[in-house]
Amino acid sequence: MATGREALLWRKRLERRGWVSLRRGPAPSGQVVEYHVVWQGWLISGRVQLGRRDRRSEWWEPGSPTYLLERRHDVTEGVWRYCRRRGARLGQVAKRVPWQ
Repeated sequence: MATGREALLWRKRLERRGWVSLRRGPAPSGQVVEYHVVWQGWLISGRVQLGRRDRRSEWWEPGSPTYLLERRHDVTEGVWRYCRRRGARLGQVAKRVPWQ
């Protein structure tokens, strides 16, 4: 599992580059956002438009974008920003945190 200090430093580096912490504000619905979330020892990254998905079913689905970005259950740290590329493919990938 990711240590809190390493995850905190990772989040602060991304905030200096223009990302918004999930602690400061939730990702907006209806617009495409890019995100990175540290969850249960995994770094999950992706693009999503939260308003278009079925919130009710995804609210309880561990690892889904709604679960990670809106519910934030067991999320150590997370950041988001508005997607810069028009027409970018939506989806998500997961890999082990690099500092483990």
